[in-house]
Amino acid sequence: MLRIRIVAVAAMLCLPAVALAQEWTEYEDRTEHFSINFPGQPTIRDITYEPQRGGPLKGRVFRVQDGPRLYSLTVINLAGLPRPSDFKGAVAWEAWNFRKRGGEITYDAFAQVDSIDGHQLHITNRDKTVTVVGIYNHAKRLYILEATTPADTPGAIHFQQSLIILDDEGKRIRYELDPEGNRLSRITNMEGIC
Repeated sequence: MLRIRIVAVAAMLCLPAVALAQEWTEYEDRTEHFSINFPGQPTIRDITYEPQRGGPLKGRVFRVQDGPRLYSLTVINLAGLPRPSDFKGAVAWEAWNFRKRGGEITYDAFAQVDSIDGHQLHITNRDKTVTVVGIYNHAKRLYILEATTPADTPGAIHFQQSLIILDDEGKRIRYELDPEGNRLSRITNMEGIC
């Protein structure tokens, strides 16, 4: 009898996790060259983005509001930037914009997705929610991931870790690096790689 109760309690505790896992779906946009997991179908809107230098740029925001949780991916077309240094500095500029918002920054460091350089921030907001930010640039596109959730909620990290940047054919881009971090080649055989 005790064994049945333990199994019943364990099953009830696992149901919310299973339900949460079933809500996340992979969303792919070949035009903007990415794939990411969202907890539902995102709304999409076009925006105008102000870079550090140069005129306004076109961008697109993919966003899901799930109760108190907000997940968004903004993709900015950097092709209109006047200088290569502006493209390279776009990640630092956007990280600075997040720092200006306020809150306690608990993590602020270099990051990579499939050996594509970027930056990650974790911010505890005044309302005790947590914002996890990932910023990456590749092929003249700036990818800005932002997830704001209640503290101790796994969704923000899941969202960040699910980003895949795609090539023109819709295939995942991942690079092999040398010991100094320079790109050697693109890894084309993704078999066995998560």
